[in-house]
Amino acid sequence: MRHSSSEPIRSISNAHLLLAYVADLELEVDRLRKQSQFVHQAVRSSLKRIQLLCKDSATAADTRAPLAEVEQTAKQLAAVLRDLQEPPGYHPAHDQVVAIAVRPLIEQVFRWQQRLVDAPGVALRLDLASEHMEWFPARLRHILDNLISNSLKYRDASKAEAWVQVALRLSPQGYELRVSDNGVGLPQGDRAEKFELFYRAAPARAAGLGVGLAVVKLLVEQSEGTLTVDSGEGQGTSFVVVLPRYDVDDYLT
Repeated sequence: MRHSSSEPIRSISNAHLLLAYVADLELEVDRLRKQSQFVHQAVRSSLKRIQLLCKDSATAADTRAPLAEVEQTAKQLAAVLRDLQEPPGYHPAHDQVVAIAVRPLIEQVFRWQQRLVDAPGVALRLDLASEHMEWFPARLRHILDNLISNSLKYRDASKAEAWVQVALRLSPQGYELRVSDNGVGLPQGDRAEKFELFYRAAPARAAGLGVGLAVVKLLVEQSEGTLTVDSGEGQGTSFVVVLPRYDVDDYLT
């Protein structure tokens, strides 16, 4: 759906709009907190490892092996820091629509969530009908963060290959984003609980950010989109997010 920049995207109650805005910011705070904790631990572990290798090399007859391990440790830490980098000048306003390069965003989010949940063996599959979409970058990142995180957490260790697939389809009205996996699936009871929007009367932090999927559902619906899930125990999970099209000069109000 296209909207004139001179008109608000949607007429909704101020309370509902404020709740969605607070939830959006809470997810961003939680994302940055997790990143900070992970990077702090990664730096400490890398430095400790390098110190031990340097100590070992001082008494080793052949220093090539310890030095090679030092180099590998440094490369791994550099990869962690590289995944935190955003494109230069890429700092749009929180409610600004911009042209988003979806492939590098999805790949970065996937690598980062792999680190957070310690799932290095899971493969990412991409099926993108377009390399770009015009939408709200911060909100899109929150959606991808939570859906990909869910797929990785519920991976099936008994399967020969675990994978997460992200597909993007276009229509004149909007975008269909599908995040699927071949994991253990969501039990029916868990599925209902995860989407229970009990936080509507309180900020996301008060409800606990463990309800990330419910918060994402609120944000999608507040953007005039829909979020549905198809899942079964042992059959994997498929989330389908339908998002309306907006123009670059659109805004939320």
